[in-house]
Parts: sequence; structure tokens; C-alpha cells
Amino acid sequence: MFKTFALFGMICVFDPDVKIFQENCFNVWEDPPARYATLHECDNAGKKLGIRIRTQLENKGIIITQGELWCIETTKKQGS
Repeated sequence: MFKTFALFGMICVFDPDVKIFQENCFNVWEDPPARYATLHECDNAGKKLGIRIRTQLENKGIIITQGELWCIETTKKQGS
């Protein structure tokens, strides 16, 4: 087994229908999920994914209130 990294995140958007905080949050990940051999590769992919998500939401007029993307360490069996 060896270490790999996968992207996982959370995005919150403005939602006036939510009474207290007026935001709605949801999880994001790549589809299909990718595994990266190094943390550096994962970080670079995360930057690209963040830009793509921001662009898509802003083009639809959706306001992002907060967001995070993390590189989560995973393991992969050799030969898989």
C-alpha cells in the first residue's frame, strides 16, 4: 500500500431562505474521484477545481460565502 491524496471540500452559498445565517453549505469532490500521488499534485488540482467551481457558481449568479478544499490522505493497494 502507498499513500495517495484525494480532494474533498465544502462550499457555502448565500441562501435568503435560511433564517439565521442565510447560507447553505454542501460538500464537493471530483467526479469521478481522482487520486494524486503527491500532496503538491493534489494542491494544484484543488486550485483548478476551486476556480472551476467559483466560475460556474458566479456565472449562475450564486454568491459564495465561504469554501474550503482539502487534500485527504488515502491509501491505495499496489497494482490497483
